Amino acid sequence: MTTTPLAPELLEASLVLDYLQDHPEFFLEHPELLNKLRLPHQQRGVVSLVERQQELQRDKIRALEDDITRLMGIARQNELIFYALNQLHLQLLGQPKLGFVAALQQFVNAMPYVQRAELINLTEGPHHPALPLLLQRRLTSKGYYFGRLNKDEQQALFDQSIHSVALMKVDTGPAQAYLLAFGSESDEHFQPGMDTLFLDHLAKLAKVALSHGAETH
Repeated sequence: MTTTPLAPELLEASLVLDYLQDHPEFFLEHPELLNKLRLPHQQRGVVSLVERQQELQRDKIRALEDDITRLMGIARQNELIFYALNQLHLQLLGQPKLGFVAALQQFVNAMPYVQRAELINLTEGPHHPALPLLLQRRLTSKGYYFGRLNKDEQQALFDQSIHSVALMKVDTGPAQAYLLAFGSESDEHFQPGMDTLFLDHLAKLAKVALSHGAETH
C-alpha cells in the first residue's frame, strides 16, 4: 500500500518554521532561493527577502545611531550639571556673603534647560494657599517630585512660562525646612522617574549652607 505525498501547499506553516529553525544553514546551502522569495510590503508592494533584510538592517542602524545621539546628549547635560555644581561649591566657599539664593541663581544660569529656581522657607510665612496641598500631594517619602503641576500648584511656585518642575525638600533642623524648586520651560525636561543623583548632592550642599546661616536673599 502506498501513500500519496502531500502537496507542498498543504504543509502547515508551523512545520516549515520548525524546520528552518532547526536547520539555519538551509539558505546557505540553497542561496538561489533567497532572490526568489517575495514578501509583501505596505509601501513598496512585493520585495525580495534580501531587500527586506537589508531594510531591517538599515532600520536597526538608524535606531542605534539615534540611541547614540541621545546618550551623547545626556552625557553632555550631565557634564554641564557637574561643572555647575562644582562652581556652586566654589562660590559658597569663596564668597559666603554672596548668599545661597544668589549662588543658586548663578547655578541655574549654567544649567541646560532650566530657567528658574525658587527657595521657600517652609517654616516661615506667608505662603501661597496651594503650597501645603502641593507638598502633601507631590513630594515622595524621600522629598522629591519631577514633572508637571496643575494650574493652582503652578501659581504657588512659578509663572505660566514654566512647564515642568523638579521639587526637593531640604530639612535643615528639627523645626526648619525649605522647598527648593527648579523650573523648565520645556514640557519634557523634568519627568517622573528621573535619577536623583545630582539633586541628592545639591540637597546635602543646601543643607550645609542653610544650616550655617548662609544668607538667603
